[in-house]
Amino acid sequence: MVRAVIDAVDRDQCFRWALNNRVPSMTWSTPRVTMLGDAVHATLPYLAQGAAMAIEDAAVLARALELPLPLKERLQVYERHRAPRTARVVEESNEMGELYHIDDADRMRQAFHDRNIAKSRNEWLYPYDPLHVTLT
Repeated sequence: MVRAVIDAVDRDQCFRWALNNRVPSMTWSTPRVTMLGDAVHATLPYLAQGAAMAIEDAAVLARALELPLPLKERLQVYERHRAPRTARVVEESNEMGELYHIDDADRMRQAFHDRNIAKSRNEWLYPYDPLHVTLT
């Protein structure tokens, strides 16, 4: 069965390394429906945060849905709070992809040194707590 599926594949449409990127969306919701995770902020793997962002989305959405507001406003709170953070993760992941693809080892080493990734991530990425961040 697996062999039949492989044989049926259009080989001109298969890619070994097909990573696709898009501009982060700041609009996630309608008055009654919203999205989360890769559906709204697909992220390249270079920051290793795609799944973490989906989990954070779910935690913040659950909290927003408990607010004493009409549904439309609860979804707006969720979107307003999550969109900027996930956009930053998407953008930083894109930048990391550029660093990881520098051909020259010395240039790559210098680029990572200049960026001070550990300091940056410890300031904004890792301390975030979706269960306690203030929702406005």
